[in-house]
Amino acid sequence: MMRSLFLFIEQSLGPSLAAVSTVVYWAAIILLAHRILAPILRLRMEMAAARLRMEERMVMECPHCHRETVVADSQCAFCRQSLPTPWDLRVWHFMRLWHQPTWFRWTRWSWDIIGLAIFIVLTVAGFVGLRAWAWSGPLQQLFLGVVIFCWVAIGWLVARMLQIGPGGPIARLRDLVFSFAIAGVLAFSVFFAVESTPVTETVMWRIPIGEGGIAKIEDRALLLPQGMIGFEYLQVDHDLIGYHRVIPIAFLGNERLEVRHGGMEKWFLDNLWKHMYGYSERGLSVRSRVEQFLVIPNQEYEVVDREKQVYFRPAAQ
Repeated sequence: MMRSLFLFIEQSLGPSLAAVSTVVYWAAIILLAHRILAPILRLRMEMAAARLRMEERMVMECPHCHRETVVADSQCAFCRQSLPTPWDLRVWHFMRLWHQPTWFRWTRWSWDIIGLAIFIVLTVAGFVGLRAWAWSGPLQQLFLGVVIFCWVAIGWLVARMLQIGPGGPIARLRDLVFSFAIAGVLAFSVFFAVESTPVTETVMWRIPIGEGGIAKIEDRALLLPQGMIGFEYLQVDHDLIGYHRVIPIAFLGNERLEVRHGGMEKWFLDNLWKHMYGYSERGLSVRSRVEQFLVIPNQEYEVVDREKQVYFRPAAQ
């Protein structure tokens, strides 16, 4: 089903898929940079203004002398005439621009810095987990761009919802609802970004089969009884960090033909065999496996590692 959806998107966008993916991805990166740098710059300006004892005030044009005056009380600072300011505007002015004590400012700044630090840590963890800098195709780049867009939107809404300052309960509840909605889009986008990764495979070995069912392994010959060849290997996996490796050990026929390994690789294999159970307790899975495959003379086969599985197929495919 996922492959059908991805194919539909590729066919719908056609040749413009790469351009759309690039625009979406880098636009999301720019928004993410703005989401991180803008609060830093705002905090810097607020701290500098507090150090210089700068305060915000309303400025209006006096209807008597037609000069711009700071509304500090009900009189013009130049002509000392009364200013026609309604009472509700004076209340709003007092609530919006009231003088904040030093402890309140530092509490608000500390709260903003903690929130920004958490956002940056989660952003870095998400980038590393998704490897957002190493996309494998325009389709995955498109989904990664949508993921970053959603993450920026969630960060902005959560910051508005948890800020110390203006914002009533209705507005914060609205931001909470929007955050949950965008989080659902984010979850689907992450799933699509992971699933859109092209399937990669590694050809580990090529084996020509000659007349009489004789396989050529490097410069050695291996007689295969009843047209069957065995492949013994060591599979090493670590699910947490995504590590996966298949190490050939031997090919099996009438005899066991061991694969030659260099000095460092041989030391690595010996160490894995000796401490296999200790590594398993630390999350590193070390398994010894043997696969058997049916072969036909006068054909060349290859051993393939694909999606953490070992396959044996004709080289022509």
